Amino acid sequence: MLFKEALKVPPPPQNTDGIRAFTLAEVLVTLGIIGVVAAMTMPTLINNQRKAVLSSQFKKQYNVLSQALDLWKQETGVIGLYKMYATYNGTEYVNSKSFITQYMEKLKTVGTMEYQKGPYNLNKSKNMNYEGRTCTPTTLLPDGSSMCVNIWSSMITITTDINGPNKNPNAWGYDIFTFVIDESTEQLRGMKPTKAAPDPNATYPEGDGLPCSLKVQSAGNGLGCAYYAVTNTCPDDEKKQYWDCLP
Repeated sequence: MLFKEALKVPPPPQNTDGIRAFTLAEVLVTLGIIGVVAAMTMPTLINNQRKAVLSSQFKKQYNVLSQALDLWKQETGVIGLYKMYATYNGTEYVNSKSFITQYMEKLKTVGTMEYQKGPYNLNKSKNMNYEGRTCTPTTLLPDGSSMCVNIWSSMITITTDINGPNKNPNAWGYDIFTFVIDESTEQLRGMKPTKAAPDPNATYPEGDGLPCSLKVQSAGNGLGCAYYAVTNTCPDDEKKQYWDCLP
């Protein structure tokens, strides 16, 4: 009889109010389940939050750059921006430095910052560096973002790093985007891919087609992503929005 009594499992502990309390084993199991669920969901939540921040920064930066251009046009009264500042005389683009200086004054730049790593293409596999074509956005704006202006292939382009050189991923299509001033409307628009097929061995970006696709491995991949970010469309899946198609 005493042996049987000893084998009986004691009832769960109760607190002073007579309400059943959890055993240590139950608490540990519950914490384990919570930990597993957190481990499964946290990466997705963090990634979604990162994309939401980048999307917000992109929209803000696009507006800032566009407003600065509009302000410059209003104050200078220039009509025919390309004819005056993007005409190539065989040696250089006439008056291009004047436009770049005046435009940057509207943005109230505050200095420069070099990249410690990158900047990379969309695949983050190669540095984006086409000498004399693309520029590296090292000129800082008051909010910590950065930008640069360059005129090449008869295009006035503005490249921006929406969170600055000191914050990752420092890659085109993620936090770096290249815009172009439309020659006919003289408004800022996202640079978009051309009809040329991507060419990993292209010497110049225009020969590479200015692609924006995770399926492309060329060094210039990402130059055409601003167009998709502005229109919020995924270049590889038309059913998705732009920021949802980034890995």
